[in-house]
Amino acid sequence: MLKMNDSPQRRFDREAWLRAAMEVLAQEGQAKLRVDHLAKQLGVTKGSFYHHFAGRDDFVRSLIGFWSNDFTERVINELGTDVPARERLLQLMQLIEREGLDRYDIAFRSWAAQDEMVAEEVKKVDAARYRYVRSLFADLGFKGRELRERVRIWLVFHSAQRTVHMPDSANSGRSQIAWRCAFFTRD
Repeated sequence: MLKMNDSPQRRFDREAWLRAAMEVLAQEGQAKLRVDHLAKQLGVTKGSFYHHFAGRDDFVRSLIGFWSNDFTERVINELGTDVPARERLLQLMQLIEREGLDRYDIAFRSWAAQDEMVAEEVKKVDAARYRYVRSLFADLGFKGRELRERVRIWLVFHSAQRTVHMPDSANSGRSQIAWRCAFFTRD
């Protein structure tokens, strides 16, 4: 259970609500994204929620936007274009692992299966990720079916690897990531 109320002088801004909601979503599911539950977890009043959000729809849109920005747009912008595509792909894989950027993907996809507004936003995130990863593989010279399938497999793996128990899943160090990058970019 998420407990954030151990810090007595913590200031709860909009981002604090969104970060807490991300954890609740991942750990307890979208049904627990209720104002009263989140306020209790944060140790604040429901009034704090309404100070930062106009209502549930505003909160949901903000949460999806936060996920999209922090876990997709920010990453793409950080990687830039200054280094070769293979190095950017490796950096992306390392960033996903280091920051756990995939840890909320399954929760958002599960929620999207039940909520059309969430589903539309997840599609936009998927499209942005697809375009970016596709551009990397295209820069590496892959074309046609080879390009499409590599990108799809790469994206599925990096969105779901933490949710599938694999006996060697503990072996996720830098050398393993480098090996996977070589595997995905091999002709």
